Amino acid sequence: MSNKFPAKGQIKPIEVSVDAVTNKSINQYGEKNTVIQHADTVNINMQPGRNSSTFPSTILGDIKISNNDAKLLAEFKNAYKNILKYCIRIDPTGDAFDIHCIELIERNYNKWQFDWRDFESEKIQEIVCHTLNNFNEYLYYLSDKYMRLLPSNPDFLICKNQSIKEGERLREELRPNSIRIREELRDRYLELWPAKEPTPK
Repeated sequence: MSNKFPAKGQIKPIEVSVDAVTNKSINQYGEKNTVIQHADTVNINMQPGRNSSTFPSTILGDIKISNNDAKLLAEFKNAYKNILKYCIRIDPTGDAFDIHCIELIERNYNKWQFDWRDFESEKIQEIVCHTLNNFNEYLYYLSDKYMRLLPSNPDFLICKNQSIKEGERLREELRPNSIRIREELRDRYLELWPAKEPTPK
């Protein structure tokens, strides 16, 4: 009998140890050893290691997300990127607002008000849910309570400001809340498309 021991590092950590069983099925992760004693029949299902490249992940800023989340997030971002940029840029208290953008907001909301629950990452759920809430609130201020069709082009809306009451509503409700919501949408955009700004020279 040889007394020679394996060189240091040649024995991998034990993942599973099974003792005194007749039949056993085991999931084996990665390249770790499995020790089995006194078993008549053993089925070992080889699984990729939990840190294996078979399960690649994606980084969103400081967040590591799964492939499933990455695919869903790409779909969400594709649906909302242009809408976000438009709503951040256009001031409805001074600019004509494209009515088709409202249709897109409503259509996307109808889908994602349920699908955001499919994200595994709680942080991604939070970002997506906040984005939906921001847009849902914005729709209220883009409604006919505050906006009307542009007479020269019914594809656009302008704010109501044809009476004292409408003027007060514009100054006290529409303007401050539209500014706040657009700033929040800007924050959502920066969360969805994080980037490290270059250091000034």
